[in-house]
Amino acid sequence: MAKRPAKSSGPSETPPKRDAGEANAKHASSSAVQLIYDDQDLSETLKNDPKFNWSLARGLEILRAFSGRPAPLGNTELSEITGLPKATVSRLTHTLNQLGFLALNPRLGKFELTPAILALGYPVLSSMKTRALSKGYMEDLAREVGLTVALGSRDRSSMIYVDACHPLGMMSLRLDVGSRVEMAKTSLGRAFLWGLSEMERAILFNTFERRYGAEWPALKEAIESSLAQIDACGFCIVDGDWQDDTRGVGVPLFSEDGSVALALNAAGPRFAATIEALEQDVGPRLVHLSRSLQPMLG
Repeated sequence: MAKRPAKSSGPSETPPKRDAGEANAKHASSSAVQLIYDDQDLSETLKNDPKFNWSLARGLEILRAFSGRPAPLGNTELSEITGLPKATVSRLTHTLNQLGFLALNPRLGKFELTPAILALGYPVLSSMKTRALSKGYMEDLAREVGLTVALGSRDRSSMIYVDACHPLGMMSLRLDVGSRVEMAKTSLGRAFLWGLSEMERAILFNTFERRYGAEWPALKEAIESSLAQIDACGFCIVDGDWQDDTRGVGVPLFSEDGSVALALNAAGPRFAATIEALEQDVGPRLVHLSRSLQPMLG
């Protein structure tokens, strides 16, 4: 078959395609500002996403700024935490106040979260099958070993408690639902890291390297030691890496189909959690609990 004749290069010729950089520049959001995702500025990536809503993202970042900061926060403090201009923060806090998610403390002139925020989170907790299945076992274990037993999920590159059971009548680690802890420095976080793919773990390691700087080489070695301990024993023990006076033991809790990715740990003050007890009693019991729950997940 004869080839179709080539088009002549005259004035009517279709102009050449622009490269990807030009196309992205055209669609870049003019409202893009710094948006921090656990020490990684995502604005360069997200500004080229035509579906990304920056107004919504800013509002959620204002709410997230209160995480781990129980004191009321003013517009100046919120601006410093989020990196958003103070005028933008003022509009967002006014909007969130009108919607009932923030309340203004008139004496301090600062904002606080209101119970209305629970309406966003409670449906998640109430629908978590794993939380319902593990509750009774966690309560029993906390009472018997005298440590706080927690169930945690990933929150960006940290871990967030989705449930926590405390022993009665004994000093323990007082973290509760919604508390965030470092993924890289806790038994809960390292147990979670064990269950990830090599690619997912490498992405988080890059984030950790930016966050911890000169501390990262030694911390990476400690994480890899914890992962090797899980390979050998099913659990890892972390002693004083997150807080000098605490230690804990963690186990991964992943469903066979990969749809559920969590971790369990038991932690407390050093005087309440000897290394021997964690190795010989608490760790094996957490492994048993994780293995008992796994077939019911997913």
